[in-house]
Amino acid sequence: MAVAENPAGTADRARQAIQASGMSQRRVARAMGLDETKLSKSLSGHRRFSADEVLALATATGVTAQWLLGNADEVSVAPPHLRLGAAGGEAPDDDAGETGEQAVRRRSIVEAAWELFSRHGFEAVRIADIAEAAGISAAGVHYHFAGKDELITAALRYSVKLAFDRQIAWLSDVRDPSARLDRLLEMQSPTGPSGPSEWSIWLQTWNRLALAEEPDPEYVSLYARWSQTVRATIEAGQRTGAFRDGDSRAMADELTSVLDGLGIKLLTGVLDAPTFQHRLRGYVARSVIRPAESS
Repeated sequence: MAVAENPAGTADRARQAIQASGMSQRRVARAMGLDETKLSKSLSGHRRFSADEVLALATATGVTAQWLLGNADEVSVAPPHLRLGAAGGEAPDDDAGETGEQAVRRRSIVEAAWELFSRHGFEAVRIADIAEAAGISAAGVHYHFAGKDELITAALRYSVKLAFDRQIAWLSDVRDPSARLDRLLEMQSPTGPSGPSEWSIWLQTWNRLALAEEPDPEYVSLYARWSQTVRATIEAGQRTGAFRDGDSRAMADELTSVLDGLGIKLLTGVLDAPTFQHRLRGYVARSVIRPAESS
């Protein structure tokens, strides 16, 4: 699937992102898992980036897919803690004031922590493990992060950015509200792209917060961003008459709660994937989609 209604503009922003990242074009291509020749053709405007390539480029350089595409559509609410990066795109606040190479090193640490936390769990992973996976020293990790608590927060932010980029790249061309909601839920389910890893980070966050004495305002704002995205999708469907009338906030709260509960059952083996999908689609059909009028 190719994206970007203005491929020349996307190519220009992609070149800016690579230059600002401090990485060579070859290094970016390797990080994207893309042949360097194909990347060169896309950067010159002779080939369109696919949706997956936009996601990979955004992840490698630290900007967002929304900025790369020049997309102002409200298909997804932007996460908090983003700023205008050196390339003119959005990058995490944590990169503020860092050189290109420092920002690259920070992102490599976060990606390594995200992967290890998602696979082995927060408690089982050591700073030394993250340093080894990132290819730097433990002191290098501590230069950017005080400890594992900061790293798990950074890993959660990374998951949210991945979800935001994915939504922008894969939802912008979906105009039908029912199809958009279906794709949104599919992408954010444990069965979707990066689903198990992202859900592992969320589950560990829920567990840690359940034992905390006070709620975490940052988590609340991150989850609110997801709820607002679902609510905006529901409201778009209500405006076209495709979805039932009602309180869009309450409908979004209920739908995200159903997804959370079913997702936990899937990840813990209570449900299998087909049953998970059947239950989720059944809820949407009963509670969100407007039934066809009888003749």
